[in-house]
Amino acid sequence: MVSILRWLLILTALAPLNVMAAFPALEEITLDQVQHIFAKADELGTPESVIPAKAIYHDKNLLGYIALSNEIIAIPGYSGKPLAVLVGIDLEGRIAGAHIVYHEEPILVAGIREQQLQEFVHQYQGKKADAKVRIGAHQRQGHEGVDGISGATITVMILNQSIMTTARNVAAKMELPRTTGGVEQPVAVADTAVDIPAWEYNWRDKFVHLVILGVALIGLLNILFFQDWLVRRKRLFDVIRISFLLFTVFYIGFWHLAQLSIINILTFVRLITDQFTWHTLLIDPLIFQLWSFIALASLLWGGGVFCGWLCPFGALQELIYKVAEKLETPKFEIPIMVHERLLAIKYFILIGLVGMSLESLASAARLAEVEPFKTAFIFQFQRPPVYAIYAIGLLAISAFNSKFYCKYMCPLGAALSFITRFRVFDWLRRRKECGRPCQTCAAHCQMNAIKPTGEIIGTECQYCLECQVLYWDDHRCPPLVDKQSRRKRQQSKPIGSVIPATPMQSNDLAHIDPQPIIQHTFNPGEQP
Repeated sequence: MVSILRWLLILTALAPLNVMAAFPALEEITLDQVQHIFAKADELGTPESVIPAKAIYHDKNLLGYIALSNEIIAIPGYSGKPLAVLVGIDLEGRIAGAHIVYHEEPILVAGIREQQLQEFVHQYQGKKADAKVRIGAHQRQGHEGVDGISGATITVMILNQSIMTTARNVAAKMELPRTTGGVEQPVAVADTAVDIPAWEYNWRDKFVHLVILGVALIGLLNILFFQDWLVRRKRLFDVIRISFLLFTVFYIGFWHLAQLSIINILTFVRLITDQFTWHTLLIDPLIFQLWSFIALASLLWGGGVFCGWLCPFGALQELIYKVAEKLETPKFEIPIMVHERLLAIKYFILIGLVGMSLESLASAARLAEVEPFKTAFIFQFQRPPVYAIYAIGLLAISAFNSKFYCKYMCPLGAALSFITRFRVFDWLRRRKECGRPCQTCAAHCQMNAIKPTGEIIGTECQYCLECQVLYWDDHRCPPLVDKQSRRKRQQSKPIGSVIPATPMQSNDLAHIDPQPIIQHTFNPGEQP
């Protein structure tokens, strides 16, 4: 495992050496590309001196101006690189059209077609350059709404910000008219700073949802801090555990599509090694809130906190397994020798993703399809059959072999396991009898994260706390059951009686109470 970590560190160190793909410059824009926006265009002017824009002509008559968004405002996209959108503004200060000329967004390989992005930017045709355009804000007073694309939230938000900021700046610099109170006047340069950033708008818009998720995360912190008190109350713990898993699946997963992905980590690596900005990280507030919590929880308790409590796909697998247990579905356990070797698969996948991301996140995203998250939650299985069958198959396997995907295939879990090595707390309790000879916790661990010798494998543990429930359960924990049984036998014997000797089996040695049993026979007349 040390060698795997060494390779990952080497690949990450090489990330800054990756040569950024060449973005098109305004001078390279052809007349054919311009005609996507100004169909009658037959001549391109020279670049303007006040702003990177070109005049567009038809029969020597000025039609408007074009500009590339990445030359006006370079907002990094989901890939960590800006999107280059050709934006046209007519002489009335309206957006004549927009056309994407270059991007490296990896989200497209998740089932979103290139045509869908082009159709998205076509919605801006005819909108005033100084309008307040927002994704989905059709009913919001003072705003103009455009339809988003499910599964490409960050990408379309950045497209919106890029297009509108470019149009507003060009209109202001070229003194194109705007309409205020029915009177046309030039767009003021100051107006370019009036509109709030997309990320800030999103945080305001999702304030209630952020509060709900924040309350849930604070609740999880309390579960972790007071776990010793909670796990002694099995019924209460079971209710809280199932409720939280349902919240994770339906609220985080299906409702807000906030399933985290290994692509998030690769994007962050690209940002810090290229042109870091908080804009891309903040643009999806729920994702940012989850990652902030995971960063804290992983350092304190390990990356298993996310895997065991906040991963919608992991939670869905566990719920399926619990239902299968109630139905007494037969289980299939992989032999320990094979299991230990299969654990390496997710690390090999992670290494491959890191290596491919150095070339292009779009290339890495193709391999990241090993994650069934987008199919299950973003597209809700409405994808080509091969993707749907793959995701459904992994969920079906989890009924017979708990969390099969998490154990052997998840690159995100593999990445978080490295943080676990530096965790501050290790509050999972063990007894000297654990593993020698007791195997009860190991038999119940869904992740097979307990060695035959009794030690918990921190990098594989998902911190579900099930072993801690067993630890305090005097009806299921063999050492506690044994101690309780011997205590009852001692209390049931009459005072002064002699306990007959019984042959001791070799396995009983592990259960001998270190406190000696003192026998005393009272003489006649002696007070007990």
